[in-house]
Amino acid sequence: MRILFLSDAKSYHTQRWVDYFVDCGHRCFLITLEKGLDTKAEEFYIPTKALPNFLKYPLSLPRIKRIVRKIKPDLVNAHFVPNYGLIGALLSLGSMGKAHPLVISTWGSDVLISPGKSWLHKRRAEYILRGADLVTTDAEVTAQAVYRLGVEKKKVLISPMGVEKSLLGWQKKKEKPHLSILSNRRLEPLYDVATLLKAIPLIIDQAPKEVRFVILGEGSQRSHLIGLAKTLKLESHVKFKGVVSRETLIKHYQDSDIYVSTSLSDSTSVSLLEAMNFGLIPIVTDIPGNREWIEDMKNGFLFPKSNHKALADKIIYLMNESIHWENFRKRNESIIRSRAVWEDNMKIIEDRFRRLVSAD
Repeated sequence: MRILFLSDAKSYHTQRWVDYFVDCGHRCFLITLEKGLDTKAEEFYIPTKALPNFLKYPLSLPRIKRIVRKIKPDLVNAHFVPNYGLIGALLSLGSMGKAHPLVISTWGSDVLISPGKSWLHKRRAEYILRGADLVTTDAEVTAQAVYRLGVEKKKVLISPMGVEKSLLGWQKKKEKPHLSILSNRRLEPLYDVATLLKAIPLIIDQAPKEVRFVILGEGSQRSHLIGLAKTLKLESHVKFKGVVSRETLIKHYQDSDIYVSTSLSDSTSVSLLEAMNFGLIPIVTDIPGNREWIEDMKNGFLFPKSNHKALADKIIYLMNESIHWENFRKRNESIIRSRAVWEDNMKIIEDRFRRLVSAD
């Protein structure tokens, strides 16, 4: 197949998704408005002026159409509904003719949060999604959001991104003299990392051993969060490591004991799946996307959003009940192997792409 991807090249999810199809032998192209990670596809970077997103993406359409005419793709796959999804939908208009099959891939907040911002946001999402031949989602909660926006169930494919086969089977090292707690969500309001920082003084006061906290990622709240850590006098306990390489991230998984996500909204979090695979005990917000993977006190812990006291209580309980850890790890290993292997789940998507192209 000749597949055109429309997506943010800065995202590791884009790189991994595109490279999967290249490795399967497809001729792949990526059009992006963001300079970022190199993929194995033939890439077309379209520089734009400093404009609001609602203008930047539609105004790039004439240049994108010229590229698409030369590529002549068998299928267009646009990622993230409000921006590249809109471009994918608009490619169907005008003298160019219909650029179908069109696949829209949702990433979470683009259908869980964006349509609720206003009537216009909702109408835009409905227009984009209803024009797609297939909508891919990575969670039941996002699929339900897509259904509410008027997409037929037969046009929706649920398939989590998952964990690579090469990373399966990791065994935790023996107990260390200290406990390491990892957070690797972006430092943006949606991920509410401040709640973790507020919980740390309570944890330190009651911890049976030394506790170290590692916070990965960047975002608009970095300065605020570092300032909050100083105010709470946490400098000796918390390390902000920023964005790290894939290899360094895996090492952090291997060296950590507990994974914390304070996110206020999520579909299926790849970070959560990876943490489960590497034997970290997950303590995550009690939201629908997390409940698809975590059952409280069975294979991890759930706590109410933005409740730092509840988060601290869960971590303290877990530290004092480490006898359960191995059972949690075994359950999570089984869950990942049965539901969240990257190559297996992507093969489902690839097969659906083939069917769309054959039927077109």
